[in-house]
Amino acid sequence: MAKKAGNVFTSAYLIIILGLYPFYMKNGYGDIGDAKYHFFLYITVASFIILSFLAVINLLNKMRKNRKLRKGYLIDWEKVSVTDLFVLCYATAVFLSYVFTEYRQEALWGAKGWYIGCVMLIMLCGIYFLISRMWDGKEIIIHICVAASAVVFLLGICNRFSFYPIPIESTQPDFISTLGNINWFCGYLAVVAPIGIYLFMITNAGWKKGIYAAYSLIAFMAGFCQGSTSVFLWYFALFFILFWISLEKSAWIKSFFLLICLWGVSAQAVRFLRYLFPEKYSYDVDNLCGYFTQNSLTLWILIAGLVIYAIMKSNTISMHLEKILLHKKSIRKALLVTTFILLGMWFLVTIVNTKWGILSLKEKEFFIFNHNWGNGRGAAYWAGFQIFGEMPLLHQLVGAGPDCFSKYAYSIPELASMLRDNFGTYRLTNAHNELLTGLVNTGVFGVCLYLGIFISFIIRSIKKGKEQPVVCLFAVCAFCYLVHNNLSFAQVLNLPFVFIFMGMGERLLRN
Repeated sequence: MAKKAGNVFTSAYLIIILGLYPFYMKNGYGDIGDAKYHFFLYITVASFIILSFLAVINLLNKMRKNRKLRKGYLIDWEKVSVTDLFVLCYATAVFLSYVFTEYRQEALWGAKGWYIGCVMLIMLCGIYFLISRMWDGKEIIIHICVAASAVVFLLGICNRFSFYPIPIESTQPDFISTLGNINWFCGYLAVVAPIGIYLFMITNAGWKKGIYAAYSLIAFMAGFCQGSTSVFLWYFALFFILFWISLEKSAWIKSFFLLICLWGVSAQAVRFLRYLFPEKYSYDVDNLCGYFTQNSLTLWILIAGLVIYAIMKSNTISMHLEKILLHKKSIRKALLVTTFILLGMWFLVTIVNTKWGILSLKEKEFFIFNHNWGNGRGAAYWAGFQIFGEMPLLHQLVGAGPDCFSKYAYSIPELASMLRDNFGTYRLTNAHNELLTGLVNTGVFGVCLYLGIFISFIIRSIKKGKEQPVVCLFAVCAFCYLVHNNLSFAQVLNLPFVFIFMGMGERLLRN
């Protein structure tokens, strides 16, 4: 009885968070950060208490029925995975960071407007365990998440073209859909959109594939519309891991190139909308989103994807495709080597161009690392490294305290002056790089354990995904989140989702 009740309450919690939470607002965009946080906090705390109570009852019932211990573990909850251990250790590291901080109040709840403090982080670790043990694995939850996010993305596209189906207070170009700032929108997109996109790739032909194709088109269009350059890091992460997984089956690799085609279609669709409504587009086009939606480069990518897909569908190539995929290990090695070479080339060119200047790249901000790099991210990165370097050894290991980046940064006079010069009255609360921010907030221990959660979960899911493709679903979300946040930050519209998704993924792995 307790187990059944746990399944019901867990499903209800997931429906509220995945289906309703993205739409919740209070006073429009004016109080959106606080409103989102308090909605999530109250619902999650209430659910946590109920689910914990049911979990204890369920465990006691099983202990009563099975008095003997099996291999020293308790029934049902006994299977502790590597990811589980990392989550437990990370929660401990967060608590230790709170114990040793000088900013107890800030560390407990988090910086105002962000709220990624000790309470939030430990609560997310707890929710991960409850979902991974009590969710029944029903696919309806996944479909609700896909449907809700599709509406969120459609609202974002409409808002970018100055059309507001839902009247919202305090509207301005930096705020779209029901998520707020474009960085928050992009953070949500990066962790949630991969669900429908991955399902398109692994679904066989039929009406479901058509629905996921439409979803993928909407998600890609939302990415091109929102205006943040960090979305292109998400595109890279998404196509990288999807190509990696697609090598398992010939049908998947065909769908992958069809997905490339849809990506090109989405850019051209945004280009067409901008042509139809030139005065309605409400954001600056002097960025990568503008560049890719105002020329024919994505049209050629569209055509290339379509041609490769058509070639693979031909009888002659289809016969040999399975043989080619037998060498998937070599193909993956080549993919990794190519990626590292390209990153190394960018890094080398940027260092050379920053120090000495190269005429052909002199005006390309992307290849000049200074305080202005990445729309001010250079200053934020520099601040993060400076803070970490100034910290005593103890705090380098355990951090300054959860979400205490700002408190610590502005306590150093020289650094505070630089931050005011670069960001004015805006208070820098993170380094716009989650791992660098983590080094300051939770130290080396916290960051290593945090990475351990993601890496162990992704590797285990991909291995299991060879037998059960749906298991890889949430690994794609976790990978995209981790890569994207090298240019972004954790907030209440992406970090809770990724922990929830990893909990759902752990449930599938346990099954």
